Amino acid sequence: HKSQLEQVGQLLRAKPGDPTLMKLYDDLKKVVELTEDLKKTQEEKKASEVNVGDRCEAVWSEDGKWYTARIDAKDPESKHFNVTFLVYGNAGKVAAENIRPYRHAKKSQVRVGMEVRACYETDGRFYPATVETITTGGLYRVAFRGYNYKVELPLSDILPIKQANDDAMPEKAVIPEHLKIKSTDNEKQKDLKKKKIKAIKSKFRKRKAEMETERKKNNWKQFQNGGKKKLKALKKKRKSIFASPDSVDGRVGVVGSGKAMTNFQDRTRHTFDGADQQQELQLP
Repeated sequence: HKSQLEQVGQLLRAKPGDPTLMKLYDDLKKVVELTEDLKKTQEEKKASEVNVGDRCEAVWSEDGKWYTARIDAKDPESKHFNVTFLVYGNAGKVAAENIRPYRHAKKSQVRVGMEVRACYETDGRFYPATVETITTGGLYRVAFRGYNYKVELPLSDILPIKQANDDAMPEKAVIPEHLKIKSTDNEKQKDLKKKKIKAIKSKFRKRKAEMETERKKNNWKQFQNGGKKKLKALKKKRKSIFASPDSVDGRVGVVGSGKAMTNFQDRTRHTFDGADQQQELQLP
């Protein structure tokens, strides 16, 4: 609606006093004001419902994407939350509008043998694990990758191994609006912002390098698994009944039938005697 309001404003400047454009401008202005009030009310409600220790999804300031997080502290006056991102371990300060409800994995994403991210109760963070079994009570027994530790967890403590934003890293680090240097900033403010921007870019490069390493590792793992599957398929392939014998004495026959090769008598030239000739000459 804001963009529409701006467009109507431009038309109104070109045609000042136009009654139709003036009415449309006033109506759009009311809609924009109502929308902003509604958004403000929703943010206040959201801030009051979220408690310290709750899981949520929050926007990471460096790339503007949503990730699983935990509320560590909240400031009702500024409507900002201190959060820890539970997959990568980063911490940050997030505005109320950048907080939304926590979403765990779906049942279709958690099956026996699948790779997932499971919650480690000691620090509450999520680590790569493999689903080993599903209990009759609906719990998932997982084994953490690289650790000799297994645990049974509810579905609410499991995330899919591939996060929605794993392939969505931007080319450059995203700098929040409040850190962008303005002409009205004094030297002290500029220096402070520069330091924070430098830290954000450094973390972004590190995160991007980690993702690239993980991507290469996953590609190599998929390549190895693909080769193993093909080898397994070749081993299971049944031998053709028309395959050449392994030795010169071998015979071609029905493979796996459980029956022996059919034996045929040797065929030789038949020798006719006198009786045979007489029988052949007799007419009925």
